[in-house]
Amino acid sequence: MTSKSMEETKDKRIAIILGLCTLVLLVATAPQIGLTWDEPAYIAASESYVEWFGELVTNPKQALDQETIDSYWEINHEHPPVDKIWSGAVWRLSRLIFNDLAAHRMGNMLLVAALVAMLYLIVATEYGRTAGFVAAAALLTLPRFFFHAHLAALDMPAAVMIFAVLFVFWRTKDRTGLWSTIGLGVVWGLAVATKVNAVFVMPILFLWLLIFKREIRLFVRLVLSSIIAFPIFLLSWPWLYPAVYERIDEYIRFITIDHWEIGQFYLHEFHMPPPWHFPFVILFAVVPLTLMLFCLVGVVRTAVKKKNRGLGTLFFFNALAPMIVLSIGESMVYDNERLFMPTFVYIAALAGTGLDWALSGIRNGLKRMKKESLMRRATAILILLVFIPHLVLAFPLYPHLLSYYSEAIGSLPGARRMGLETTYWCETFAESLAFINDNAEAGDSVWTDPWSHDIMVYYQLQGRLRDDVWIATPPYATSILRSDARLIAREYYEADFVVFQYRQTAIGEDPASSPILAWVASREPDVRISYLGVPLLDVYQ
Repeated sequence: MTSKSMEETKDKRIAIILGLCTLVLLVATAPQIGLTWDEPAYIAASESYVEWFGELVTNPKQALDQETIDSYWEINHEHPPVDKIWSGAVWRLSRLIFNDLAAHRMGNMLLVAALVAMLYLIVATEYGRTAGFVAAAALLTLPRFFFHAHLAALDMPAAVMIFAVLFVFWRTKDRTGLWSTIGLGVVWGLAVATKVNAVFVMPILFLWLLIFKREIRLFVRLVLSSIIAFPIFLLSWPWLYPAVYERIDEYIRFITIDHWEIGQFYLHEFHMPPPWHFPFVILFAVVPLTLMLFCLVGVVRTAVKKKNRGLGTLFFFNALAPMIVLSIGESMVYDNERLFMPTFVYIAALAGTGLDWALSGIRNGLKRMKKESLMRRATAILILLVFIPHLVLAFPLYPHLLSYYSEAIGSLPGARRMGLETTYWCETFAESLAFINDNAEAGDSVWTDPWSHDIMVYYQLQGRLRDDVWIATPPYATSILRSDARLIAREYYEADFVVFQYRQTAIGEDPASSPILAWVASREPDVRISYLGVPLLDVYQ
């Protein structure tokens, strides 16, 4: 075995160890992460989808009947199914060991563990192990990324699969043969069948080829991979089978012109859509300052150093793509940073390369001064300076990391002064359960954000909320989780308990124009969750 192959084998082993450590970390920290707004729909869909595969095995003719397909696949059919199939399959196995929510999240936590392994491997192979370790550490210490890494939602799997396409392309670009092309096509097909965001990665690869390679062989590979990806996308989604053309048309219409609007509170105003600068301001606000600075150092390294320029440019292009898509104002869906999860991966990669370059500069300076013995100490000091500030801010805030804001804008109090959203997605609701269970009488009702009732329904299903408590909802609301859910049409001022999250997108910030804010302002909460003096959640009896 050559020295190079030995080093490659060592890097693969390190990548596997990092992936396993990531999985252990996520599993250990998952119980504190509250259920979020999107998860009930994906949980219900994943359970339904894997039941259909059981039907396919036992009764294939019946399973492929349109009525059967519609009954199993109608749930959350507005999004492609691959991650929900994967999560459902993992749930079936892991629920034998873990509780239901942890089991539903296990599939995505496995994907994040694989992402960390891939990130280390691609960065370490091209830039060295220091850069690889820093990139992996940077990714896992991005507070908002770390929060999303636990969830049974689609944003993180989309980020993983987009990176997987880049990873497979980069690792096989110098190989010949059909299998590399087939592999790339399969991975891209599965990525697009995870979430539509993945469509942009292939055009970026074409652009990169135009700038750096211009090899006909690689252009042909991308074209053939794109052709292979389409049937993979179709085959992975049984909901399409009964009427492929009509349902693809419905899906395209949904993601372009028919999607329901989800606006955003930003700079003290509600926007639909926000102005073009929204994603860039939010990215700066939620990425720790030191990691953002070294990401920029990594961008500079890419610009001035010929070695590894191709990979660095690929990182930069992919980091920019989600931001540009949002900034042109065509999207109708916003929730702060969740839609640019893929960008975080490349910020971490560039931060790893940037910090490694800075350490090389320090090493050269110490060598010129003949003080090489100080290198280990300088490395430790620099790494501490990079990671300690945001860990100090995030640790007391955990698990409510959707309220993390960088020291660059003054943390959460600074974000509120800027007019940014305090929290979203209802993950704080878990903090209300103990008080309600201890103080409610049989038949009492609990009001939460309109249309967030399935979070409380799920907690009730899992025994975390008492069965004799009713959940106040808008009129005619139903539950995606259970047909016999204890729902009752009731406004907040009629309910026995009010669980109130400080999400300005839904409530604004002026009590004079927001009835519920005026109601809250006139009362003292029985329970308040806050950080640095900024309230995240109130519970009123």
